[in-house]
Amino acid sequence: MNNKQSPTKPIIFGLTLTSLLFGGLGIFKPLITPKIASAISLNQFPFQLSLKFRLPSKGTPGRRRGAGSRDGYCISDEKLVALMPQTNFGLTVAERPTFWFYVPYQSDQLEAEFLLEDNEGNKIDSQIVALNNTPGIVKVTLPENLPPLEVEQLYVWRLSVICDPDNRLDDDYVWGGFELVSMSFEIKNQLKDKTKRERLKIYAANGLWFDVVTTLAELRESNVEEQDLDEDWVELLQQVGLEEISDKLLVDCCTSEQ
Repeated sequence: MNNKQSPTKPIIFGLTLTSLLFGGLGIFKPLITPKIASAISLNQFPFQLSLKFRLPSKGTPGRRRGAGSRDGYCISDEKLVALMPQTNFGLTVAERPTFWFYVPYQSDQLEAEFLLEDNEGNKIDSQIVALNNTPGIVKVTLPENLPPLEVEQLYVWRLSVICDPDNRLDDDYVWGGFELVSMSFEIKNQLKDKTKRERLKIYAANGLWFDVVTTLAELRESNVEEQDLDEDWVELLQQVGLEEISDKLLVDCCTSEQ
């Protein structure tokens, strides 16, 4: 990880994701609700097939698609997309979950700001990442030295692509929420000594969105010729209304600069 200080200044000055939404026209607007509603507990969703998702009806205010092409580095006929359900909300058992985005823009100087807060607006992580090798589906990971997130805690994330470093009001952004949930003793036993592919089915059967997406993406990266994994990926994204990016490549990205 490169620890150099990025010249790009964060856009939020004393304002939290959970209290303000940064509008595309440079206007700060209040969020729909100040806090995320409590997530539904594990095992509450009836699953019939290994990757047949029935996501919880509860969600959070959010935005999983960006505004689209604009001046500067953000020129494309496609939109920035967060790999999230329509509810803008997901569950995970990972203490440091991985976040996935489709970035349609291409520039050697393209950067994004990733921000993570708890449900009270306390900043957990803030980093500037260099978006290498885009367009494509990229992942943003939390620093290894970041303390593990808290179980049964609600969090809000935001990715702002910096289209014009001199005018952060022109950022293209997506944002949403998630909850870190605990695993039952039964699920822990099911996961014990399982391969990644076997774990994928268990995560799906318990509605763990972040864990399913990350596990399936990693399986596709390490088994590029296995068509059944590609089919699972397409089906998964179709079920949450993201079929337009189901054929996009996973690209090697991103480099944290802060």
